[in-house]
Amino acid sequence: MNILLIMADQFSAHVLNRSRDTDAHFRTPHLDRLAASSVSYTQAYTPFPLCVPARSALMAGRYPHELGIMHNAADAPEPGRSPSSLGHWFSAAGFDCAYAGKWHAQQASATAGDGFSPLHPFGDEGLVEACTDWLSTRSTARPFLLVASFDDPHTICEYARSQPLPYGDVPAIPVAAAPPLPANFPPAPYSPSALAAEADAAPRVYGTRDYTADDWRQYRAAYAALVTRVDERIGRLLDAVDPAGTAVVFVSDHGDGDASHGWNQKTALYQECIRVPLLLHVPGQAPGTVDSPVAGVLSLLPTLCQVAGIAPPAGLPSRSLLEAQPDTVVVQTLFHSDSRPPTTGRALVKGKYKYTVYSWGKHREQLHDLDADPGEQRNLAVEFSSAAVLEELRGDLHRWAADHGDTAFLKKLVLPASAPAQARAEIFAVPY
Repeated sequence: MNILLIMADQFSAHVLNRSRDTDAHFRTPHLDRLAASSVSYTQAYTPFPLCVPARSALMAGRYPHELGIMHNAADAPEPGRSPSSLGHWFSAAGFDCAYAGKWHAQQASATAGDGFSPLHPFGDEGLVEACTDWLSTRSTARPFLLVASFDDPHTICEYARSQPLPYGDVPAIPVAAAPPLPANFPPAPYSPSALAAEADAAPRVYGTRDYTADDWRQYRAAYAALVTRVDERIGRLLDAVDPAGTAVVFVSDHGDGDASHGWNQKTALYQECIRVPLLLHVPGQAPGTVDSPVAGVLSLLPTLCQVAGIAPPAGLPSRSLLEAQPDTVVVQTLFHSDSRPPTTGRALVKGKYKYTVYSWGKHREQLHDLDADPGEQRNLAVEFSSAAVLEELRGDLHRWAADHGDTAFLKKLVLPASAPAQARAEIFAVPY
């Protein structure tokens, strides 16, 4: 079975799952075509809403804290050099493995040391052509694993900072023709103060401090234009493979705030940032939709192994998406700074509930019913009627952190009343 893995950076799940009127402006005809023959996971999550940690987790099949890669400038071993990483594992199983485009796990471009034959460096120009040339000139009968990793629509970051876009600027349109603001545009009551502090501390990174409502609408129009641009490139790549003999996966490393909560880019634990699109086309498998939460990015290594008919590496924390999935997903984050202690956070999604806790600040605990409140506008953590659910999810996150060795965050948790009496003493054996 041949496998084509397509990635687009900072591509939010709501772009494809257009259930809201304010998302109707997105145009993705080629990905829609792929979706028609795929299983679509509408509640797929990244393990970390930032490029390098998420991509490292994808390649290794392990959480960022296990890899020691918790921000883009992490100084840790390259996950692609491990024999159990995606490229090396599939190469050892007899696949021709090739990589084109953005690697960022950790260096910008993939190398032969990552288990792939590098076809094209970081950059979208010429990426499709490099892939199609390789596909058309392969002389071996061995199956292939080809990864095509696009940078767009990540270049919305440059747009927000009024910088040149590396693959060409998007056309400006009148405000009246721009998309409306999302319903959850204004920050909700009882929002975490840590996020406002992080945005204020890095105005040159986000570029939106002085945005008006009209600026945000034009931002949304630019993001949609970048989505359409990468969709066109993906369409040309899809035309180069035989869907009857090739499994095709589309995924992103994380999403973009896209004006929800007045937020752009990533790193925050909002749904727009942590949910990712995930399409899985397997020849002979009926298309459909899975609406339960899944650890989408983290599950790709074991999933691709099952599609290929090979055993996955031992000891992975997540199972194949083709198997029954637990309904609990955990997402990690960290706002890196050289000048101040980092804001860290964890989000746990279980069934319809999402529990989020940041390491500091007012209203650092967040609880939302995603069925009734998908825009995360009503923080149930401040309501007595939800105390039992809050306590249950505090316990779930405490157990998850302890079971998965996420020791750095244990000191930041709100411990449940059900925690063993010695838990606090053990966590704070070294107080700081």
